[in-house]
Amino acid sequence: MQNYKNHKVDLSNCDSEPIHIIGRIQPHGFLIILNSSSLIVEQLSENVEYYLGVKPEVLFGKTLDTICSAEEYQKLEKQLRNDPIISPQLVTIRDKHFFGFAHLSANKIILECEAYTPTDEYERLENYCSFSHFQSKINTLYSLESLSELLVNFVQEYLNYDRVLLYVFDKEWNGEVIAEKTKPGIGSYLYQHFPSSDIPAPARDLLTKKPIRQIPDISASAIDIVPYVNLADGAPTNIIQSELRNASEIHLEYLANMGVQASLSITLMVKGKLWGLITCHHQSPKFVDFWKRQMCYMASKTFSAAVLTNQEKRDLQTLAYYKQMEEVLVEQVNATGSVSKGLFKQHFTLLDITESQGAAIYIENTLTTTGNTPAADQVMEIIEWLIANNNASIFYTRELSKHIPQADAYRQNASGLLALEISRYNKSYILFFKPEIKETRIWAGNPEKPIAGDGMRVHPRKSFSKWVEDIRGKSVPWTMNELEVTQLLLKDMVAILLRNHADKLKELNDELLTKSEELKVKNNRLEDFAYIITHNLRSPLSNIRGLYAHYQASPNQETGSEVMGRMNLMINNMSDTIDDLNTILKTANEQQLQQEAVSVADVINKEKQNILTEPQAEITTELFVTQLNIPKVYIESIVHNLLSNALKYSSPDRKPIIKVKTWLEHDKLYLTVSDNGLGMNLNKMGHKLFGLYKTFHRNKDSKGLGLYLTRMQVEALGGKISAESEPDKGTTFTVELSASLGCSFNVGP
Repeated sequence: MQNYKNHKVDLSNCDSEPIHIIGRIQPHGFLIILNSSSLIVEQLSENVEYYLGVKPEVLFGKTLDTICSAEEYQKLEKQLRNDPIISPQLVTIRDKHFFGFAHLSANKIILECEAYTPTDEYERLENYCSFSHFQSKINTLYSLESLSELLVNFVQEYLNYDRVLLYVFDKEWNGEVIAEKTKPGIGSYLYQHFPSSDIPAPARDLLTKKPIRQIPDISASAIDIVPYVNLADGAPTNIIQSELRNASEIHLEYLANMGVQASLSITLMVKGKLWGLITCHHQSPKFVDFWKRQMCYMASKTFSAAVLTNQEKRDLQTLAYYKQMEEVLVEQVNATGSVSKGLFKQHFTLLDITESQGAAIYIENTLTTTGNTPAADQVMEIIEWLIANNNASIFYTRELSKHIPQADAYRQNASGLLALEISRYNKSYILFFKPEIKETRIWAGNPEKPIAGDGMRVHPRKSFSKWVEDIRGKSVPWTMNELEVTQLLLKDMVAILLRNHADKLKELNDELLTKSEELKVKNNRLEDFAYIITHNLRSPLSNIRGLYAHYQASPNQETGSEVMGRMNLMINNMSDTIDDLNTILKTANEQQLQQEAVSVADVINKEKQNILTEPQAEITTELFVTQLNIPKVYIESIVHNLLSNALKYSSPDRKPIIKVKTWLEHDKLYLTVSDNGLGMNLNKMGHKLFGLYKTFHRNKDSKGLGLYLTRMQVEALGGKISAESEPDKGTTFTVELSASLGCSFNVGP
């Protein structure tokens, strides 16, 4: 019988081989399948007679007390009903001692026994010292190469196999021998590769469940489990975790083609995942007892822990460096105010946070690149492909031509791609590139599946001679560190862009508010203009119409002379009003006048010469700000209006004294003009003080235009004007401006 009833396996279906229901075991032990509740024997291997001296049919449907002494069965029952079942244990049946391996499978107990080999104290001490030395040595090593060499040397010396090799898996489950220890004359597989089909998925799954697997003799006749179908369940029993389960016939043929007669494999797990194998080969049959198998298993666990520790240590150091560089890049972006400049045009660039050799960013319809990258049109081709085909915020591959066939043309620049999506809508991406690696891979034989042999059965390959393959179109893989730090970069860049957009929106909103205030001011001026037109123009026009009607009623020379005289007076008043309007409009249009350094003292002296007609009047100054960076026409107009206003409303009872003062306080610049004139009651008229055509004392030269224009000019400079006054005590006008307008100072108060 084969391993299965009515099922044949070859390379065409080995990926789905049901190895859990193999119906045979290896002959170096025996197997009994018991009902977990009653402990009744339901199946067993045909070789029980060789080990126990009883025929299989004697045990069917019975418990083992049929052949055990009462003391043996009492102990055995206790061992089998222990929760959980301890395995292995020393099992005694019919005065014979065995290593007993027991485990539950559904509602069955699988009991397997192999010969017990006692060890003396000297041998145990020697084994302990050997392993202790291995542990001490492994703690002093840090490279994977040195750790691997230590492991294969220890296993080979301890187990004395012809060949011991360390076999590791890549991401596609191909294998590579990275360390090896052989006896003289034994062929080497060091640094050679094996295709994933050599260890198919069911076998890899088994390696994670059964970490130690021994085949003492591949030519030994397998022993059938009878019956193959469990009569109680109507199906074969799952023996996937069996210690003795016969190997796949494909695997046995594979070993025979390699010239191997005995093998032992020990699984290496790192971070809970299948990482590799310790594989032992011997050219003649070889059995290794439990004690030695277990010692090597402990060595494999120690090795896996050392690999994990060193890998994590290297990963953490690299990740810490990458994160530090990422923080520097963020600082550069913030300092320059530009993502492109901060990532590409400073001392550190995107190339400092990965092992990539080129990088690009496409943002705001602009492409920026650095290092070894595809051409600009090829980069845009990649971005268009990402937009159309990738929904994730990050995409990475080490073989870009698999996704974009035309990328084969630029594989020297970009076989590897890591893409970060900033905004698909705006076509904004950050791209990292890795070039094609120049790699020659040596396979242990042609990795392609062989053709059918005799009888159309597909056999495993027979040749393990070196077969060289040139690797094309692939880059060095992207590491977890690279993926983690670039995702961190993406998060920070998106945050910066969102912040910048928020700032821009705030600027636009502030600008809108400013424009709104300006419109409000202009609307107020329009209201003033409307008032002027309504009050100062419409009224004279009505009077002119009335005079014209009067003349029509009495069209004589006397009436004509009267009408023409009065009309001339009205026309002059209307002309004055139009002149005032032109002055106001000119002031409004001069808000963007050029700034220049203006001496405050020179402006005051000029105004003294122009307006000082009263010999008794006195104008003094106290200037702590001596120069202003300001449109000259504005400061001259402001000083003129305030000084002329002080003189115009001086008191007839005392000498006019006017004081002009400037100073700097905190972030404000102040200019005041104080007088001892008539003053005014601000409680009554303060709200009208800076209105158009508002006068508060009788004076033939008063029009109410100067203070209105002064307020317009101060506000155009971003400042404000206020007044303090009391009747018959004088008035002080205060102009408050930004300190940035001051450009020369004396020691202030």
